[in-house]
Amino acid sequence: MNRILRTFFIFLLLLSTRTAFAHTVEHQQSDSKDNGSYCSKLALSKNLDGLTAIQSMQYQVPRQTSSDLDALYSQANDAQQELALLLNMISEGSQTQSVLADIKSRERATAKVQNKLNNDASQLTDLVRASIVSHDIHNLMQAFELLKTSSQLVQVKNRFATPKESGYRDLNLLVKLPKSQMIAEVQLHLADIAEIKSGAEHQVYQQVQSIQAAADKQQRVLSEIETAKITLLRQESHKLYHKAWLKYKRNDQANMISAAA
Repeated sequence: MNRILRTFFIFLLLLSTRTAFAHTVEHQQSDSKDNGSYCSKLALSKNLDGLTAIQSMQYQVPRQTSSDLDALYSQANDAQQELALLLNMISEGSQTQSVLADIKSRERATAKVQNKLNNDASQLTDLVRASIVSHDIHNLMQAFELLKTSSQLVQVKNRFATPKESGYRDLNLLVKLPKSQMIAEVQLHLADIAEIKSGAEHQVYQQVQSIQAAADKQQRVLSEIETAKITLLRQESHKLYHKAWLKYKRNDQANMISAAA
């Protein structure tokens, strides 16, 4: 009798242990699915949270296929055409506008290589460059997703998450083009912020440069009045950027409320 009871007790213990283990595994798998689903939604969310969640990164030190400036310029035209075709495709798929810049001038490229890149032309990653401009965050995110899947991201600077001191925000990318293998710079802009950069902010830059150039020409430090004027100019520029950014935040919140209704 005792043997039968002992056997029955062991059977119950094994059964309860197996049930608990199965419940634990099922719970862990459920959590894993939920976490995966959440991460997937976060990665694909085309709103303010998704935009600011893009992490700045650099897989390796960005370098071109050659350190010879002449060799890079011989590839630049083909790379620019490749970039233009790529961004036109992305613009059509995201309701954005692509803006192709001129190839960096030889004079400016040479000065940058000598003064900033220790005479290493392979680090010149903005010889070919372009921009994508969007009127809303959703389509900006759509353009980013398309660019990410159609080229290799080499570097990401998310200045929407961490803006410049002036208040300026963009998504600054270095991409390796599939065919030419050349690295190109692509900036993703929100339209109102881009307009300030090329308009009011550029005027501020010119005025600040003029004040500083006058002091340099006279070989003197800036006066208190000049310093105060520069501070006021930069504060005004910052206010404009902040106002534009608040507009996009409000639109994003309104879209989320509308989608939840």
